[in-house]
Amino acid sequence: MTKWPDIRIRLVFSEEKRPYLLDISSLLYDFELLHDFSLLLCAEDYSDYKFSPFFWYRRGRPLKANHKIRATRIIKESPLTVELILSGVILLSGAFWALVQAIEKISNWKLNREKTRLEIEKLKKELSKADLDIEKARIELDQKVLETETFNILRSLIRRFESNPINLMDIELYAETSD
Repeated sequence: MTKWPDIRIRLVFSEEKRPYLLDISSLLYDFELLHDFSLLLCAEDYSDYKFSPFFWYRRGRPLKANHKIRATRIIKESPLTVELILSGVILLSGAFWALVQAIEKISNWKLNREKTRLEIEKLKKELSKADLDIEKARIELDQKVLETETFNILRSLIRRFESNPINLMDIELYAETSD
């Protein structure tokens, strides 16, 4: 069985000097929901999953333990920085590309699109060493959302991010070569 490299993602957010704890916890939970949504939508392991109101519950998504997103570092200084590890299955399934496309849809996350594109290109080069067929794994989010009739969930997730006063300023991505 091939072991796909995990993806390390570093998110840097703008926020007030003393943000509300609810805004921080909502941001982290919503990011986990977006990650899980992408996996449930794209990974073959979850092809039988039917989206329901239970999706929004803390334990309402049946992800395997080794597919769940992990936090490696959270720095609450200015700016708020969160470092996460995403399971390699997110690449194989195309869910990573769906996640990136969803992040780009969040209107008040003023990312440097060119820098993000370059980060993705750098990640593709790192992953080509792992013999991963990037183009084969790439999923078009809008097409997948239409096929699975999950438009309302995606729209709700995007709205949740847009209503949070904490906004993504920068993102860094790279393949993790070892544990």
